Amino acid sequence: MKFQILASREIKEAYAIREENGKVFVRFNKNGKEYAYAANNIQILDEEEFLNQDKIVLYRFNSECYKCKKQFEVLTYIVFNDGTNENVIFPWNKERLLKHQNVAAHLQDPSIEYYGLEVLGNDDLLDEFFMNKFPKRLQKRYSNTTKTTYVANICPHCGSMKGWYYLYYEINQKIKNMQSIQTVDYVD
Repeated sequence: MKFQILASREIKEAYAIREENGKVFVRFNKNGKEYAYAANNIQILDEEEFLNQDKIVLYRFNSECYKCKKQFEVLTYIVFNDGTNENVIFPWNKERLLKHQNVAAHLQDPSIEYYGLEVLGNDDLLDEFFMNKFPKRLQKRYSNTTKTTYVANICPHCGSMKGWYYLYYEINQKIKNMQSIQTVDYVD
């Protein structure tokens, strides 16, 4: 059973979860200690419902590996970061994407719009779902730049990861230029 800590968006696996008097009590293993969380800080995730939904769009496009300079196909979801997690689909709704734009980042680096969207590496549940579907192509890796671990595309030629920022940057450029991005057909 999985749950998400809403403040950090971190997803955790629990052995048992129960709710009582506005608190959620979690045990991480059979005989383990119970930890209490405020109920409004926890979202219990219905994994079956998540895995069976057919609304998730996965995109693919060719990108150059920063290390070996060879082209390879990257995979990503693109969802609005306005709290809805709705798919961003072509033709791109730039007006909606700009409502949640990271204006400070855009002012520092005007070469990118910093649209209000999330891509692979932003959402733990989506990342894990697609990493399990494509384990050779998507892996959890440590980034020296951000000093964090997240799911990223892996170059099949040299094994280097495509960092989150570079994926986000390329998608921003495609949206800015109104370029469509192909979707992936995958089967459960």
